[in-house]
Amino acid sequence: MPKSTQGYFIRVLFTTCILFTVSIASSVSAASANIFTDIYSGWERVSELPGEVNALQESYKQTMEQLNQTSAQLGQAQANVEAFKTQNEQLLAQNQKLTEMVSKLQDDQNAKAAASKRIQTMIITVVSLILGYFILIRVMRWGMRRRSGRV
Repeated sequence: MPKSTQGYFIRVLFTTCILFTVSIASSVSAASANIFTDIYSGWERVSELPGEVNALQESYKQTMEQLNQTSAQLGQAQANVEAFKTQNEQLLAQNQKLTEMVSKLQDDQNAKAAASKRIQTMIITVVSLILGYFILIRVMRWGMRRRSGRV
């Protein structure tokens, strides 16, 4: 037998003996009269240990798989957050440009409205001056006819 296998066998044998002794010592009580039943139950407990160890190892593997899945999901979520941050920054820049464009359009519209108001005021003034001129001439002619006595 190779030395490592022999050492493993000795460790397993020694551990089994210790567990067997502990189980016998813990299961023996003053009221128990049947030592063979105690030995058998202790041996059952010792023989169930590898199954429990395997179950614990399987549980550990499942937990590690879940941890890896959760870690991958967390990485994906962080990547999504970074993508959303980048997209948000782009949208903010685009929003700023749109706000500037709307402001320019409003300024242009206000300038057009002011120019339209000036043109309207100028047209009304010109029409009023022309009407005033004709009315003034008519009033002056009427006044002159009246003075000259021809009414």
